[in-house]
Amino acid sequence: MEKKTAGCIGTGVMGSALMGAVAKVAGGAEVLVRDSDPKRTADFCADTGCKPASTNREIASSVRFLFLAVKPQYLKPVLEDIAGSLDAETVVVSMAAGVKIESLRAFLGGHGKIVRIMPNTPVAVGAGMIAIAPDTAVTEEEAAELQRLLSAAGLTELTGETLMDAVTAVSGSGPAYVYLFTEALADAAVRMGMPRAQALRYAAQTLKGAAEMVLRTGTHPGALKDAVCSPGGTTIAAVTKLEEMGFRHAVIEGATAAWNRSREMGK
Repeated sequence: MEKKTAGCIGTGVMGSALMGAVAKVAGGAEVLVRDSDPKRTADFCADTGCKPASTNREIASSVRFLFLAVKPQYLKPVLEDIAGSLDAETVVVSMAAGVKIESLRAFLGGHGKIVRIMPNTPVAVGAGMIAIAPDTAVTEEEAAELQRLLSAAGLTELTGETLMDAVTAVSGSGPAYVYLFTEALADAAVRMGMPRAQALRYAAQTLKGAAEMVLRTGTHPGALKDAVCSPGGTTIAAVTKLEEMGFRHAVIEGATAAWNRSREMGK
């Protein structure tokens, strides 16, 4: 039987977002999915054209790229259940935070081809950041194909597994920090008399535009900041106050706390 391109165990927020993107690239008929909630599986398949599977083992034995969208605390029994259904060429792709490749391999009875990925929630709108850490058994061609399959979800980048805890802290958890800042900036606008919807629109578009400036120009953020800060102007007054209140320190300490937690989860 010819294998389908991809399958996913779990169609929660991240699993459904990624498989929706994969379906755009490979075609829905090439994607098998299963969730512990049958209705969620059925609804997702109805929306995307993906195909439902009756068991996890069915997916494991039927696809070339097997995605695992299972929370870390539930991962071990799922892996032990499907271990006997994998063949040597199946590429297992795990997005479980903190769970190392060596642990995944142990749970899978020594399976070779394993990739860890760390996506973030903006993959749902095709603007995610996805770090991809392949094990040495995964070929360059397989890694490139995985990047192609995920391309509709956002920016993909290959990285070493040793950096995955940092990736988790910066881009995996990072959207939450951005949402906090967006809400705070909008709150400031509301305090100044701007209607809430307008305030959120101005704050969000400003963050989006600033991020695009960093990515497209390649200019250091400090230089871009300096370009906005006119002598004696409004921006330098705001930046001075943010520095006085420990803005950068708070961001660094917050991300470091996420990094430490990711490392703890991997032990």
